Amino acid sequence: MPRKRRDSKACSHDLFTDYPLTKSELTDILGVSRDSVVRWSNLAFFRIPTFRESYPKKSDGSFDSEAPLNPYQCWILSRLGREFQKLRTAERVRLGIKNNPSIYSKYTYQNALRNLTKITA
Repeated sequence: MPRKRRDSKACSHDLFTDYPLTKSELTDILGVSRDSVVRWSNLAFFRIPTFRESYPKKSDGSFDSEAPLNPYQCWILSRLGREFQKLRTAERVRLGIKNNPSIYSKYTYQNALRNLTKITA
């Protein structure tokens, strides 16, 4: 039986932040366990190139996946949380990412952010 989220509606909308968040801070906002955020982050890291490329690079050229998540990465993880709510398994979410990569693109994020800015202005 799947565990209940602390806040079952936390991932029901896209998350837009003004500043980077740690995985622990994102955990509190989304109302899920830190393990869930880490799992989603690992999935995004290997399946969504723009998510991975958004991490700063270390001096050896590798990505610093321990760095705080930028607003785009937080948005991705909130979307993945919603997908996990609907699809229930990592395999289904992976397939969804593979079949619909544009849903997770920076272009889609920037358009959604622009639309949000228009609404709130």
